Formats: sequence, structure tokens, C-alpha cells
Amino acid sequence: MNIRIPGDKKTKIKELIEKMLKLAEVPYTVRDETDDDSLSIEEIFPDLHSGSAIQGLRYRERMTQAKLAEKIGVKTRHVSEMEKGRRAIDKETAKRLAKALNTTYKVFL
Repeated sequence: MNIRIPGDKKTKIKELIEKMLKLAEVPYTVRDETDDDSLSIEEIFPDLHSGSAIQGLRYRERMTQAKLAEKIGVKTRHVSEMEKGRRAIDKETAKRLAKALNTTYKVFL
């Protein structure tokens, strides 16, 4: 997946994305390729996985891992493992996450 950003907006959008990632405490790295104005989604979010979505949405909902675990019927450590990308998320778990985090389940698959 690629995102095309007009050259004159590239710096501003990059700064906004970096601020969002810092606010959500999502680890990231920045690669500066000055000879190419297009960035792939992987370049913008190199550590992006469904766990990042869980963490960001949980933060948005002001919910602890323990509270989310309680809402979806799993152990707190399972939420932690999902957020770190160490535990797979099946469709049923994705649906429970979506309900608890007010989003669509497809975000997690």
C-alpha cells in the first residue's frame, strides 16, 4: 500500500504523523529518502501491525490493558502480547476488540 502526498505537504504530514506516534507511544523509525517524494505505508509506519491499532485505540478510549482484557474476556497478558504482535488475533477476537474499542474488526486482521 502506498500513500501519495504532494511534495509541498510532505514535511507537514510527516511531522503530524510523528507527533501522533509519539503521543500514542508507538515505536517508529524515520527513513529520509530525499530523492523520492513518495512514501510507502511501510516507510511511514515501519513497526505497524494490528497490535499498534489495539494500543492506539485503547489509548483513544482511555482504557487500560486490564479493562480491555475484561471487556473481551481474555487475560491481561494476552492483550499485552497482541499489542506487541506476539499473539495472533483471530476473527472472533477481532470482533470482540472492535466492539470494545468502537471500531470495525477488519482493523485487527
